Amino acid sequence: MNKKWTLHIENFAKIKSADVTIAPLICFVGDNNSGKSYLMSLLWGILTLGKDLFPKKPSESKIYKQCEGWLKAHLNIETELSEHDMGLYVDWFNDLLNTQKKSFIKKIFNYNVEAEKIKIINYKRNKPIKIIWEKSGSRYSVTEKYIKFPETDTPNKNELLRMNAYICWNLLMEGIAAPLYTPIVKGRRTGEPIYLPASRTGFMLTYTQLIENSIQISFSPELHENTSTLTLPYVDFLQLITKFEINRKDSKKYAKIIEFIEKNMTKGNLSVTKDMLPVITYQPEGSDQEIPLYIASSIVSEISPLLLILKSGINFKAMIIEEPEAHLHPELQQKMAQLIINLMNIGVPIWITTHSDTILQHINNMMKLKNHVRSSELQQEYGYRKSDLLSSTDIQMYQFAAEKNGNAKLIPLEATKYGFVVPTFNNAIEKIVEEVYAFQED
Repeated sequence: MNKKWTLHIENFAKIKSADVTIAPLICFVGDNNSGKSYLMSLLWGILTLGKDLFPKKPSESKIYKQCEGWLKAHLNIETELSEHDMGLYVDWFNDLLNTQKKSFIKKIFNYNVEAEKIKIINYKRNKPIKIIWEKSGSRYSVTEKYIKFPETDTPNKNELLRMNAYICWNLLMEGIAAPLYTPIVKGRRTGEPIYLPASRTGFMLTYTQLIENSIQISFSPELHENTSTLTLPYVDFLQLITKFEINRKDSKKYAKIIEFIEKNMTKGNLSVTKDMLPVITYQPEGSDQEIPLYIASSIVSEISPLLLILKSGINFKAMIIEEPEAHLHPELQQKMAQLIINLMNIGVPIWITTHSDTILQHINNMMKLKNHVRSSELQQEYGYRKSDLLSSTDIQMYQFAAEKNGNAKLIPLEATKYGFVVPTFNNAIEKIVEEVYAFQED
């Protein structure tokens, strides 16, 4: 990732105060019912719905006027943005987030969740970025190094707003969220982050009925307003299922990871037949017979959404996974951790919530292996590759701790030379070990 910023929240749901810095890999660990899913849903919402915050007409707010003035002063001049320049656009986004906070949060959660403050702080870039202008250009474009506009002598206020929104969105979200302006192709995603909920197995086994009910509600005028009993990340996941297909061309990027999943985890192949809704079947390795997904083992239904996302070649820039260890034997939890790191190492930010000490231990092992004096030798001995290794600079780990007053505290964890030490896991394991020794007969 070529940028970092921190999401700062105060009095949001059960969380009194928290700061979460984005990274290629984010792990939320800790107590049940302490706000992990709430905060992940909020992060997903900012990446997914943040573009809707920009006004349709030029704003008269003081903060926006500063952005407008800056852009007017730099029209047709190649300019490297300073920290101050970028700060203007972060301030504008925060102003938009603050003024629309209530409706924005309700859209994510389908409920009035309280939040006193939500803002982005500590914006930093690993590499500088420029605004450049193209004489004969007609389109906006962006890379890690520049934001490009066609040269223009007398842009009107609407054009200035459009350019300012483009600068603001790409400073914050380029590479981790969908583009701000892109042609809408019916039925295609344009890079929106994917949210895999903890209850994904249930959704995979009942999606036909759930989606049919959703369609009926959509065409029922008296039920159309605010009828969903799901949060928006869950609704988005249901819509994602309708896009499953086998797309060998667009899924080439993930070919090695698909092979890893089918060989080491599902032990077989998943296929999709397109009908009114996708029909998913599973063929165990060594068998000529395809069986319905609902007859397959829980590991297959649990892994199926992730595998089918990759096989469908669906366009996404980041992925959030709740409890990736669900339904998995410890050996497969380790494989899941390996899969998560592999995805991160091909450029997909992966943010997870987890209760698995096995996943945590594998993360720690891969950080130690990367820095080991005999790294190459040990990789060969234990069957790992460079794509399996993890740098401590690529991960942010946070522990959620429930407090007696019902609130939750968010504690950032620092990696030691042994990896991350997670008190919530260690305390539980120590208690079990203590009971083992206490209950042994002499």
